[in-house]
Amino acid sequence: MNIENIHLAFLNTTFRILSIPIIDVRIAKTIPELNYLNSWVFLTARNPLPKILSEAENKRRNLELEEDIMALDLQYKIGVGISEDKKWQEDSFFIENCTEEKANELAIKYGQLAFVCGERNKPVSLVYTQKYNF
Repeated sequence: MNIENIHLAFLNTTFRILSIPIIDVRIAKTIPELNYLNSWVFLTARNPLPKILSEAENKRRNLELEEDIMALDLQYKIGVGISEDKKWQEDSFFIENCTEEKANELAIKYGQLAFVCGERNKPVSLVYTQKYNF
């Protein structure tokens, strides 16, 4: 898959926060339900591109990311990225009041191409890691 197709896949993904109520996040949209936060990110440790890992390895990596989030004393909720055709899902974390810089460090640590970032009253952004910097 080339970078244009990957970028389109990100843009068409629904990033679902598994809270009550469930909140769906889309890139370039403003999410009023999240305006109680100054900033937030949506991040996973699963399947660092171009690798597709086993379910066991993906679970291990996400547990390690969860430990990193807790060590930073950040509040988080479980989330899932869902492809437009709903054939693909990826367990993720919605991390409250996390800076873009800290999210970038975590994304690079786990080999992620990008992450989703939001700020109060602003449209949701897709942020490519500095490792890839397209």
